[in-house]
Amino acid sequence: MTPCVLLVSTATRWLGTARMPRNLAKAGFDVALLAPKGSLALHSRFVSKVGLLSETASAMEMLHALIGMVDKVAPRLLIPCDEMAVRLLFAFMLEPPRGLDAYTKTRLTGLIETSLGDSRHYWTSIDKTLLPAAAKASGVRMPECAVVGEPDGALAFADAHGYPVVLKRRYGFAGQGVAIVSSGNELGAAMRELQKPDQLDLGGHESPRLLVQSFIAGPHISQALVAVGGESLAGFAWERFVSTRPVAGQTAVLRFVESPATRSAAEKLCRALGMTGFLNMQFVIDEKTGAEHLLEVNRRIVTHTHLGERFGADLGEALFDRLTGRLRAPVPRFAGRQEPVAIFPREWLNDPASRHLRDYPVDAPWDDPGLFAALLRMRDEGAEAGVSDER
Repeated sequence: MTPCVLLVSTATRWLGTARMPRNLAKAGFDVALLAPKGSLALHSRFVSKVGLLSETASAMEMLHALIGMVDKVAPRLLIPCDEMAVRLLFAFMLEPPRGLDAYTKTRLTGLIETSLGDSRHYWTSIDKTLLPAAAKASGVRMPECAVVGEPDGALAFADAHGYPVVLKRRYGFAGQGVAIVSSGNELGAAMRELQKPDQLDLGGHESPRLLVQSFIAGPHISQALVAVGGESLAGFAWERFVSTRPVAGQTAVLRFVESPATRSAAEKLCRALGMTGFLNMQFVIDEKTGAEHLLEVNRRIVTHTHLGERFGADLGEALFDRLTGRLRAPVPRFAGRQEPVAIFPREWLNDPASRHLRDYPVDAPWDDPGLFAALLRMRDEGAEAGVSDER
């Protein structure tokens, strides 16, 4: 029987959600999708079963829709596609809503833990104020940092380590919930802005704590992995070659790289936290020392997760093979620094006349015409280049 995976999405325009069904279907999975009406992913011909959410669905409405889809398609795994989906799945696992019958509760929480790994470390892996301690215990380097609740604490850190410093909310993604400040005058205002309530708080009263970090200049490397029970099955890395914005932008053109240091660090943390599923860890390489520093962990697919097949590291196939015991002929990895790849439609929205669209391969869904047409319509709909899920 073909194993089914259920993509769980709360966003409509995230590119990773739309591009991953092809990779999973090609690997051998039956791909189901739970997503809001208007989601780009609904246009993919590689999605076989669909459950719809309203764009304003509450957490409880999403829970009931998720239970309905689980009953309908009996997925082997759930795959979160955005930060809100990750947070909701974690919450359903750790704090199941009252009123769920025992059978449904047991079935759902069992499926979530099978899909995402050791639940004891869920919040640690995505809460930016908790991650540094876990990374240090795992032997993974992060920038110098402190957890602060008041401006005085952040000012003291900046005085000790120098400006600029980076302020981060506990939860955030793609540069959201992050501020880079260059002076004490900017710091207080940035803290007040980041301490305002946010939708990722899930309506709770989150602690006003923020992470303050030293700023490290250097190239950004993203390390993608797929894992089961903390064991990495496959992975690949890419460097941001062109960004949609100079600071806190998103990757519009990337270049695959061999990066043993980030691969090793990512695998250490994955193992320590018992992670399962698709992961993306973002690093900065210190331009002065060459040392890698972990910036954040994404417990989900991102824009470029499907691109591993271009690098000889197909993450969908690696997961399918582990779950089914299938053996395939090994695919050679492409060594060294590779020719850049332009990300469609991001680089096209960024600059329709970009030379990168002419000079380099363009990662467009050429064999998924419905999705391709939907991506083309994004320009008419006024979408910006940074409409996505990964920096």
